[in-house]
Amino acid sequence: MSISSSLYTGKSSIFCLEKKMGVLGDNIANISTTGFRGSRVSFEDILLETTGTGGVKLSPMGIISDFSKEGPTEPSHLATNMAISGDGFFILHDPDDTGSTYYTRAGEFDFDYEGYLVNPGGHIVQGYAFDSAGVEGTTLTDIQLELTGDPPRLVSAPRASSRLTILSNLDADALDHSSGRLSDHWTGTIPPDYYELWAEQDIYDSNGDTHSIAVYYDKAPGNNVWDYLITSEGDALARGLITFTSYGYIDDISSIENYQGGWVAGTISADGYPVFHTNFPGAANVEFDVGAKYDAVSGTWVNESQTTTTQFGQGSFARFLNVDGNGEGDLMDFSTTRDGILRARFDNGITSDLYRVVLAGFTQPSASLQRKGACLFQADEGSSLIGIPDSSGFGIIVGNSLEKSNVDMVEQFGELIFTQRAMQANAKGMIAADEMLKTLLELKRY
Repeated sequence: MSISSSLYTGKSSIFCLEKKMGVLGDNIANISTTGFRGSRVSFEDILLETTGTGGVKLSPMGIISDFSKEGPTEPSHLATNMAISGDGFFILHDPDDTGSTYYTRAGEFDFDYEGYLVNPGGHIVQGYAFDSAGVEGTTLTDIQLELTGDPPRLVSAPRASSRLTILSNLDADALDHSSGRLSDHWTGTIPPDYYELWAEQDIYDSNGDTHSIAVYYDKAPGNNVWDYLITSEGDALARGLITFTSYGYIDDISSIENYQGGWVAGTISADGYPVFHTNFPGAANVEFDVGAKYDAVSGTWVNESQTTTTQFGQGSFARFLNVDGNGEGDLMDFSTTRDGILRARFDNGITSDLYRVVLAGFTQPSASLQRKGACLFQADEGSSLIGIPDSSGFGIIVGNSLEKSNVDMVEQFGELIFTQRAMQANAKGMIAADEMLKTLLELKRY
């Protein structure tokens, strides 16, 4: 190798070291950047035998992002801020370019004024939606809240009650108070001395309004038979008889309902409970659950051990259980589960799964992902694998948290000093080569 070629060797080295200094400076500058992935520069030697000039150059990979380690996780006051513990990347969609998909470890997300879950740059987080029945979709979609009103707000829609569950014991030693059927004495109310037991409960219509439902019990003529009457706000809705075995458990239930102005034979729901119609606007059919279900195959009533109505000689009581339905509710807070479910809690007691944040994975992320700034990466189409957090090798989601940069400050300063010394050494080599050339040029004077 000639003296002049050593100048080119030193120059190539200084050029590469300059690139490395830039990368180190970028790493150090982003030591506190959420989700930042540090980079390193890949070099390769220049083959002296082929070019006649040795040295170093950037490898085809050039600047490589480091995905070999995670950054530390720090708590956040926002439930929509998320960190990934383990493998995977959040998937983001650019609303201004429908064909652009980005990947990031920076989970600094929040809802914008249109209800989209976005990063600070306005890119929309992708996930699977849950429908009103709680069934999860399988198509990747923008995560967006269904906001209503002005100002916009997220509400839990009202839902009509569909089942009235009552736990009772009807005293086996009780007397017949009504001298006939309870419905014979109904005039919008029943005098207290005409029934053995009474209980009242509010249920919801489809508009979210509440209505009072009352259930009356009284001993009926015959052994182990009880009369019941279901009423609401001055109207009788249904009536029937409950027959018990000699052991005090339900043997048979009959039902008649007041439907369209007249008493008609009652029906049994698909779940095996007697059904009655409510009479208020936005109402629904309601199952009357006294702790026994009709088995259509055997033609018998099956007692449900924990909730069945009994006839024991222990005094009468009744209390309602598990009245479903709800009124409209306003959002109280969000939470994010380890498997990525974004869950909303409302002031009407309803907790609703809205979306699942999904993750993307890459076999070799350093080779597959290209940096695009703002802690975003892009990849070739079809190179990613989509999966659910906490499954199939994907990491878990940590809510109310943010992952910081994975840059090691001590390591970077060590590389900085080494790079500085290497640049000084190469500069010294170039100065020495320059002095040697100067000496050769001066030989012509002698």
